[in-house]
Amino acid sequence: MPDGSSESDLEARAQRHHYRSLTPEEYEGLNHFRADWADLAAETDNRFFILGSFAEGDVDRVNQLKDRINQRTGDDAVAYRMDDFLPDTDLVLHPILKFKLIADDSHHILGTCEHDQGGALIEHGLLIESRSYIDKTHILKRTYSPEREKEQYSWMQTFGVFEIFEYYDQLYEWETVSEYEQQIEELVEELSQE
Repeated sequence: MPDGSSESDLEARAQRHHYRSLTPEEYEGLNHFRADWADLAAETDNRFFILGSFAEGDVDRVNQLKDRINQRTGDDAVAYRMDDFLPDTDLVLHPILKFKLIADDSHHILGTCEHDQGGALIEHGLLIESRSYIDKTHILKRTYSPEREKEQYSWMQTFGVFEIFEYYDQLYEWETVSEYEQQIEELVEELSQE
């Protein structure tokens, strides 16, 4: 793992993050995760964990954010999604554990949020449970008319998650695709200068 973390450190963090002891299959998944991390992100100075819906249509914006960071920042940074680790394998690593291990070692967590469907609510809950995650997270939230906004987002997102990130000036709102693209440009520029 990055920053000089050892194999035993990764296993200790995995045990701390998981609700039970790891199975032999999960240890194997953890070893492959470590190898994927080394190949993809370990030597990079600026690591971006990209979150969002993988539903048809939504995933295009998630990929656009990931691609823009990778194009704009060159070799100094890398953006990745959770499914970039252990892809195309039958290996098992609990998704919440995998999320936390990636989030722990990412410098920035960027989420695109358009609704409350899929795993967004779980991801948001994980993000706000840790101050260290809050500090490095920025949310690109799609806005709608007031009536439609209530249909798209749960009250927990509106009065919990979004409120927290707005308080810390880490909530970026957009309505149109061109506004989304502009928010990406500004956010990538800001974060790549840190």
